Amino acid sequence: KKKKKKKKKKKPLTMPAGGAGGAGGGGGAGAGGGKKIFIYQLDSYLGQVLGQHAKKHAAEGDERILCGCLTNPRSSVSWADSIIDKNDPSALKKALLSSDIIVYDISSDPQEATTALKILLKYDYAENPEDETEKVLIGVSNLLSWAGNSVKIPAADDEAAMSAYAEKMSHALTAEDHMDRRPHPNYKAQVAVENLIINKGNIKKDKLKTYVVWSGVQYGCGESVFHSLFKWAWLGTHMALPIIQPGSNKIPMIHVADLAGMVLEVALTCPTDLPNNSLLAVDKAECTLKEVAAAISSALQFGDVKECDQEEYLELMTQEKEPHINSVFLELNMSMTFKHGEVIGYGEESSSWVAGTGFVANIERVVNEYREWRMLQPVRVLFYGPPTSVWYPTEEGKLFLARDFAQEYNVTLIDTKELVKEYRNKPSYEEDPKLGTNLSVKLKEIEEDGEVPLELIVEAVQRKLATPACRNQGYVLENFPDSKEALEMLFDVDKVEPEGEGVAENEGGEPAAGEEPRAPLAPLPQTVFHLVAEEEFILKRISELPQEQAEAEGETEEKVLEGLKAFKEANLVDEEGVQQGCLGVYKSNRNKGCQQVVDIVCDNPLQFIQDKIRLSIGNPRNYDPEGPKRKREEERMRGEQAKQAEAEAKKKVLGSKEGVRWLKRRQEEEEASRTEREMKKQNDARKLARLQVGIGGRGAEEDGERVEEREGGERRRRGRIDKSAGGGARSAPLEVAAHEEISDRECPAHPHKGPPRSCQGPT
Repeated sequence: KKKKKKKKKKKPLTMPAGGAGGAGGGGGAGAGGGKKIFIYQLDSYLGQVLGQHAKKHAAEGDERILCGCLTNPRSSVSWADSIIDKNDPSALKKALLSSDIIVYDISSDPQEATTALKILLKYDYAENPEDETEKVLIGVSNLLSWAGNSVKIPAADDEAAMSAYAEKMSHALTAEDHMDRRPHPNYKAQVAVENLIINKGNIKKDKLKTYVVWSGVQYGCGESVFHSLFKWAWLGTHMALPIIQPGSNKIPMIHVADLAGMVLEVALTCPTDLPNNSLLAVDKAECTLKEVAAAISSALQFGDVKECDQEEYLELMTQEKEPHINSVFLELNMSMTFKHGEVIGYGEESSSWVAGTGFVANIERVVNEYREWRMLQPVRVLFYGPPTSVWYPTEEGKLFLARDFAQEYNVTLIDTKELVKEYRNKPSYEEDPKLGTNLSVKLKEIEEDGEVPLELIVEAVQRKLATPACRNQGYVLENFPDSKEALEMLFDVDKVEPEGEGVAENEGGEPAAGEEPRAPLAPLPQTVFHLVAEEEFILKRISELPQEQAEAEGETEEKVLEGLKAFKEANLVDEEGVQQGCLGVYKSNRNKGCQQVVDIVCDNPLQFIQDKIRLSIGNPRNYDPEGPKRKREEERMRGEQAKQAEAEAKKKVLGSKEGVRWLKRRQEEEEASRTEREMKKQNDARKLARLQVGIGGRGAEEDGERVEEREGGERRRRGRIDKSAGGGARSAPLEVAAHEEISDRECPAHPHKGPPRSCQGPT
């Protein structure tokens, strides 16, 4: 007889006190005495700010354990204590049941929030009396649940419609109106989950509290909804930021750090007087879309805003793959009930607010956060050294370190000569108050080849450094300013006034209405690369330049040595070992932004110098920081492939007779090239020796005259030999070739004047 199987009753889900320490990445409240916080999307916009806020603002002795899941497995969240695999239901269940506070972003994962609620509802607290922790589930949602309550802006000439619109907008929606909310058609599932958390979670679970927090449009800490506007303004791709016309719709907003603080306070205090356990989190300002865009443009560009129709705007946002486009269509008059906010420390006059006065009033802070979180801080660099130290000789010609840096880090290179030409061609301020300047009028009064006064050059550099490109991405200067006077005129530095004299006041005062504002003092470079080069190195470098090129570029021996002397005198070290001159100003103005002065010894390989520069600055700070590294790797791979292809081609050819002849010719060419290089090296060495011995005295001139006389005589004698050998024996060219190696002495076997010397060629 077969035994009948008895049906077993399903036991309620139980969990030992302390939770799943192994699977969940640490115990709950019972395990360590602190709060364990589970955030489903640790690497999301809100998740990162909430997690870091929870760690940073923990009270002394309050150990907070943070765990959660990642939307992108490659994301880095170093502040989290453990990471849960969201595709592992068992590990996820254990992590939820071992946590004290659980936070889900309903707007991005409504289904996952529902699953978490079901797991918590199935947990039988009665059969686990040792588990005394009260669990709190908070669902954070957005205002698209209220999008249907938006009031459409009527035409300006329709007085009746405008009156009705004003009346509707006079009533501010609060959390008490949540039963009347009408969602956006695409967000009905979001509303269903909100109602589920508010109602279902509080039926019979005394130790499970659930809350819903409706968040205004979030901003700050790197941006989310308004990231496209920030990106366009920072890159300068849109000089006027686009908005949907007319842009007068009110958008309830909140700084994401304020939202994180409110969510955390609700979880920790579990307030009982919130209406239906819900909270509307918005700041105290009433900003319109146009005001928001204008504030971003003013901070990062010129303040221009462009109104466009809905189709054009949707096309722009589609190109940017902007997921939050529906948020900018909101037209809601909503306010936070501050009597409820006071319960969690966010009353109307509370000091807990990060940006309670709104987006526009805190735009400077918001822009700084955007740069910091996105790692887009401007790179301000100066290459400063004696003549010839700013470039490096390569096979392609001169490689200027400043220009090479500007290309790799995508920042503006300031060339004073080119800058003067640029501002000379600009319109006047009266002709174009936005892009024009009266500096162009002053420069046009000076001849193109004339000397430009220092104060005009300084003003041109100041105005250039105040442009959006230099403010956002940064700049690179090369050997300017080259004096302490120019430095103090250009930059915002601490000046040490002579004893007995006070600090000079701003002489001009504020400009009158309609006058052009004065150029502002520029921010100091963050990094100054001090190019260290000794006299011997500089003389050797200029000796390698052809005479015509050296004269054309102003790098003759005389000018270079004068510049070296002036550089050393301007940057002396006093008796107490204190650096003076420009270098002294940079080193003493760390509080003004000059973070480091890095010595670069020029007598090093180019690769070593470039690597030291990269190590001092770090990765490029833009939207593709790995781009330059990727480009260098691609160039290296192309070079290796070209060499490999050449080697394979050579290998194929060498087996034939033509290949043998080609190899012989190649060897002869290499031998001739090697001989030529050796002769050039010897000539450079002699030239350098003459420079070192005879610089600054008459002896050098006499030595040069004697050398020129001997070389001229030798050229004339060679001409006679060539002429005599024109129709004579075949051995004559061999004699000429052999004697070309004898530069300053002659062979006694031939009728030439000069001291005796053994001849190594055929006679």
